[in-house]
Amino acid sequence: MGIAETIIQIMKSKADQFTLKRVQVGLIYSAVELNNLATGVAYTFPKGEHCGMGGRSKPLAGRTASEIITFLAGRNLVLSSLALATVNALLATNPLPQGAERGDALEKIGIRKGDRVCMVGCFFPIMETLRKKEITVTAVDEIPKPGSGLPEEVENVLPNSQVAIFTATSIINNTLDHLLQLAHACREVALLGPSTPLLKESFTDTPITCLSGVRIMESEKVLQIISEGGGFKDFKRYCRKVNIRLIDN
Repeated sequence: MGIAETIIQIMKSKADQFTLKRVQVGLIYSAVELNNLATGVAYTFPKGEHCGMGGRSKPLAGRTASEIITFLAGRNLVLSSLALATVNALLATNPLPQGAERGDALEKIGIRKGDRVCMVGCFFPIMETLRKKEITVTAVDEIPKPGSGLPEEVENVLPNSQVAIFTATSIINNTLDHLLQLAHACREVALLGPSTPLLKESFTDTPITCLSGVRIMESEKVLQIISEGGGFKDFKRYCRKVNIRLIDN
């Protein structure tokens, strides 16, 4: 069973209790607000194959969360994004797991001098911080960006790295399972970004050592920013960064 299917299985019973009150599909992020006002976000992939929704999927508001989260295992990237946002909203209805800590991800990831770091998804602030410390970082991204390599480079770079940093958007496009296979020898494997589901149980049998995501603290402001095409840099002040260690190295 893959990561997406595991998340669906774990969250299914809780999802039966909630419906979607509001849905926002922005240019960079999507958001889901539940009927209890808990809100979650996830990355929106740019337009392309499997990115259209089609009339058959609408309206989404009013549907049960249990129906929406099943889209996480599908091929439609918009619906998969909304499914992960729904999962994150559902998780926000619970207290944070034991051991959860606030702060930046780099404070929780054990990166040592001399480590080779493979970053899948280009987190520019993290990349710049590590390179200033003279740590070798190779960034690859499906969407070409300055300073990042091509996706196929990961096949060679990742197995020879000590640290792997993955964007949680790899859950949305169904690439995380393969990345985890390539990262089996890495000492540290971190899953980062606002899309990250802070659900320890779904990663217990994987190489992931750290989850770093967010909790939305001011839903209305985040929903407004996303509806206007804003990204994380625009709404991060209305979130709380949360880190969870799964394995101590």
